[in-house]
Amino acid sequence: MGYLLDTCVVSDFVKGEKNTLKKLKSISPTDIFISSLTVMEVKYGLAINPERAIKIQPLIETFFKAIITLPFALTEAEQAAQIRSILKIAGSPIGAYDILIAATAVTYNHIVVTSNVREFQRVPSLQVENWRSPL
Repeated sequence: MGYLLDTCVVSDFVKGEKNTLKKLKSISPTDIFISSLTVMEVKYGLAINPERAIKIQPLIETFFKAIITLPFALTEAEQAAQIRSILKIAGSPIGAYDILIAATAVTYNHIVVTSNVREFQRVPSLQVENWRSPL
């Protein structure tokens, strides 16, 4: 089991959030993953803020090269459809990208790391951690 980082965790890394950095340093890079969807969200953020991108893009690219990026393919899409239907029927939907990231985590049996615990904890059988919390 590894750790699948949500976009907010990448942001925390760039900002130097101390608890997140401490946890990242304590885990082997081979156990840390991001979804291709998280890559898209981060690159979108850089694209709409080119001045900030100049400053932080090299750090982000180095970080992305050090960890494994998981694809979003058919298996993840099928898992996302199942999660979305369960949450809709329960009357507790979450954001579209969060469903896709959660589906990736469930598919690979990873723990989602996020500060957005309230959304992700609605997904049945998904393990969630918040590294911003004091360790």
